[in-house]
Amino acid sequence: MGWSLGNECGNGIVFHDEYKRLKEYDPSRFVQFEQAWEDWNTDIVCPMYPNMWKITEYAKSGKQRPFIMCEYAHAQGNSNGNFKDLWDVIYDSPNLQGGFIWDFMDQGFKMKTEPGDGRIYWTYNGKMGSYKWLEDRKGELNTGTDGLISANGIPKPQAYEVKKVYQYIQFNAKDLSKGIVSIRNRYDFTNLNEYAFTWEVYKNGEKFSTGNFNVELKPHAEKEVRLNLPVIPEDGNEYFLNLYAYTKVATDLIPVHYEVAKEQIKLNRGSFFASLSACSGKLSYETKDNVLSFQSDAVSGKIDLKKGVLFNYSINGKQPIKQYPEPAFWRAPVDNDFGNKMPWLAGVWRTAHVNRYVKNVVIEEKNEKELSIKIDWILSDIQVPYTIEYLIRNNASIIVTGSIDLTGTRLPELPRFGMRMELQQPYENLTYYGRGPFENYIDRYSSSFIGRYEDKVDNQFYWYIRPQETGNKTDVRWLALLNSEGEGVKITGLQPIAFSALHFSPEDLDPGLTRKLQHTIDIVPQKNIFLHVDLKQCGLGGDNSWGMYPHNKYRLLDKKYVYSYMIELID
Repeated sequence: MGWSLGNECGNGIVFHDEYKRLKEYDPSRFVQFEQAWEDWNTDIVCPMYPNMWKITEYAKSGKQRPFIMCEYAHAQGNSNGNFKDLWDVIYDSPNLQGGFIWDFMDQGFKMKTEPGDGRIYWTYNGKMGSYKWLEDRKGELNTGTDGLISANGIPKPQAYEVKKVYQYIQFNAKDLSKGIVSIRNRYDFTNLNEYAFTWEVYKNGEKFSTGNFNVELKPHAEKEVRLNLPVIPEDGNEYFLNLYAYTKVATDLIPVHYEVAKEQIKLNRGSFFASLSACSGKLSYETKDNVLSFQSDAVSGKIDLKKGVLFNYSINGKQPIKQYPEPAFWRAPVDNDFGNKMPWLAGVWRTAHVNRYVKNVVIEEKNEKELSIKIDWILSDIQVPYTIEYLIRNNASIIVTGSIDLTGTRLPELPRFGMRMELQQPYENLTYYGRGPFENYIDRYSSSFIGRYEDKVDNQFYWYIRPQETGNKTDVRWLALLNSEGEGVKITGLQPIAFSALHFSPEDLDPGLTRKLQHTIDIVPQKNIFLHVDLKQCGLGGDNSWGMYPHNKYRLLDKKYVYSYMIELID
């Protein structure tokens, strides 16, 4: 054991003298002092919330004092982005030895609304009798909700990312054509023969083949293992290898067959996005009174050429979509967004999609089978051009393309680039091929494997103690929302897309310019489904929750964005 001289105070002669006194008392123990930084009166360099540059600089310096962050990776709300990036540096740097996530569990009390209502919720800070104190400490708000575990004991989605990054068994591709992978044992005392190993091969998200293997590997050792994998053809399909390590015996804390490590590796060059499958049908259309009507077999729809919007898109007379695709640039702010003032600085994107007018429309037949309707909008409030194209295929499925050009503007960065729509109530059954099963973001996805998942829309919302952005999925190939009869809508990306399907709109979850001490009882699920289909949204961040942005590679800083996806109605 060692001693700590404290933290969040300052350094000076008193702490210098105390360091000497402790060393004289017991020279075998280390002394840790956060505020010493790299002064001589600490045996560990233990900063709070250093940025990536500071961590990397120390890693490259060759300095020998261990670098252990006394607090880092702030877990407030929907957070812990770029966590893997931090540990990629730590694992490669002997003088970096990790840190302590702040913190383990949300601080909150279980409460019930007034008699006659009786809803259960978990409260924090202000609702615990500290309103008067908060009048002078507005910045505190929901500061106590910074745990990896929610106050009700349920792990937040980011807890699974931490588990994945922290795992002591690491897998890497070596020679996949021969089934060879490299395995590294980062345990200090445990041989890997204490664990059971399984491999699974997936084809286009469906399990294709599976097998078991054994590993004999001492602590801190690395070796190559040859797996008896099936022959993987280059047939245009996607194949992924999933690797797992499980406990063989139960302990007082951990059950038998508990997953302690996993990894996903792509096996071939095949891409889901290489080409769209062919379709059949005879498309007909007509234009009357600035409305283009189209039909193929049981599918029909209309496009308002004055407004530039799709409507009345139906199959056998049924219309799953209530609100049709329109641009979406905003997300309900996470706690880290409030910390870096995104709601103030980027607030223009909240309603940038609302006021718009059509500047130009071009209708063009393509390949005698497809009809293109290209509509140039001007987003009035920001005076920016936005183009949406509906490419109607011969079976009346629609490829929707959205593009924006911010060249020459000085607008704030985009929180997201995508589209939003609203589906009618019964389409509750969700199936998708992408990363899952829990929510993931462009800076927090290593624990979410690409696969085919099924769930209910009800389960897509995570009840953060302060409601905020949730439910996103990345690297998605396709998704379908169906009713109990198998009818509904399928969305297919022409490149990887992200999506969320919730019974809440962004407006339901957005408290405005301040957090307002909102709780789960302050939001009510709607019957309809709010579907976002995005190219991407910005990362969550998590280096801290009071100013740091997501890392630049996870921000939307480009001037031009374009993406496409296909809508099909399923009968």
